[in-house]
Amino acid sequence: MTDARRSMMLAALRLTVRGGLAGVWVRGQLPAGPVVWAASHHSWWDPLIAGELLAGAGRRMVLLADLANVRQYRFARRVGAVGTDELRTALAAVRGGAVLVIYPEGRLLPAGPPGPFAPGAAWTAARAPARLCSVAVRVLMRGGQYPEAYVVISEVGAAGPPPEVTGRLRRQLRDDLAALDQLNARAEPRQPLPGFARAVRGRRSWDERVDAARGMLPWSPR
Repeated sequence: MTDARRSMMLAALRLTVRGGLAGVWVRGQLPAGPVVWAASHHSWWDPLIAGELLAGAGRRMVLLADLANVRQYRFARRVGAVGTDELRTALAAVRGGAVLVIYPEGRLLPAGPPGPFAPGAAWTAARAPARLCSVAVRVLMRGGQYPEAYVVISEVGAAGPPPEVTGRLRRQLRDDLAALDQLNARAEPRQPLPGFARAVRGRRSWDERVDAARGMLPWSPR
């Protein structure tokens, strides 16, 4: 596949996020250099949100994906996906400065607390070496027409035995998800959650478009 076609595919995926979500809001920052992005996986949107945020930051994404999915959707390789049987390829990409997106739960789960974690994120961060980040993601249907995505990025210490680091990572992700859920439960639904910066501007609700148009009408609205 040519670079032009690959760029077109990446652009189409980015447009999917901007056209299907009200926006993406972020708290926390991704460190520079090689990074392992260990995220919750409770929504179809999760890989697309990661790709949009990383592309917007000028970072190269490599997604560690289920082997069956990579085989079924072969085009995904052209936008950075590698199978779970290609750990050496993933490790080489991280050493080259890429951000490796991993879902330690290993599968899509309901939007609750995280399930059991595989040790791959901790192992990769130690072997690369790379910084390790917990990335809590929630796609929420709130007070607008389109869902809103919220992302909490927290760096986790990668030093120590992989089981210890994996436990630390899971606790951080669990705590960030719980805090995000609690914040959503008490926040004004027509306003973005406080403490988050808007990283991606998405699609406006019809009422927002009408409100914006009212100011441009040639007559005074009643």
